[in-house]
Amino acid sequence: MCTLALYFKVFPGYSVVVAANRDEHYDRPSAPPSIIGGSPTIVAGRDLRAGGTWLGINEYGLIVGILNRRQQPGPVTHAAYRSRGLLCLELLRLRQVAELDQVFLDQAPGDYQPFTVVCADTDRACVAYNTDQTIERIELSDGLHVFSNSFEFGAPSEKVDRVYQLFLRLSEDCDRQFSAGAYLNGAAKALGDHALSDHLHDPRDAVCVHGDISGTVSSSIIFFSDAERQFQMHYCAGAPCQNPFSLYSTLDVR
Repeated sequence: MCTLALYFKVFPGYSVVVAANRDEHYDRPSAPPSIIGGSPTIVAGRDLRAGGTWLGINEYGLIVGILNRRQQPGPVTHAAYRSRGLLCLELLRLRQVAELDQVFLDQAPGDYQPFTVVCADTDRACVAYNTDQTIERIELSDGLHVFSNSFEFGAPSEKVDRVYQLFLRLSEDCDRQFSAGAYLNGAAKALGDHALSDHLHDPRDAVCVHGDISGTVSSSIIFFSDAERQFQMHYCAGAPCQNPFSLYSTLDVR
């Protein structure tokens, strides 16, 4: 993925809400969200080339997404990187955010191209990213958090600032009452946005990307309903500026 917005304990009745665009090469095959495995039950899209995923949920109430950060210019230093999507799928087998550290201790950060992992359950949320030497993990506070495919994690980004403002507006009127339907409509428009900030000229810095060989190939909006103890995954196959979202799956949480 290249853009992900996480609302953690922002909306009454919905402790976790995620809106995300997946940008990828058009010729890389993938499958829409479906049930993967049975212990635990995971619902996620599937990369049909490497076998991993970019975003998923599980029956324990965990949501995991991974963003591919852009490579710095220069030669590739590793001949056989492990798929970042396989790491995302591995994390989706956990019960809660508190278990992530042990998995990261078992990983060699240099075995992956640059990534940013976002994880949340109803109690905790965190983000992790790799450097040449380590995988750093940061706890996330209650609120809206936005991530993109910037070269460096946490570096100032006009794209992130603009996306943050787009998604912040969707939450400004929801302090007392939240309508999932109204949010879904607003988030779909935000994910399909093509505008650039005044100082941005690279079309990859738009939310919805249309390049010659790659661009936004799908979008997801996921709600966790506290009352129903249920994930609701809405999915758009193709660019969200041209295609509708539909309720693709629900998953009850233990």
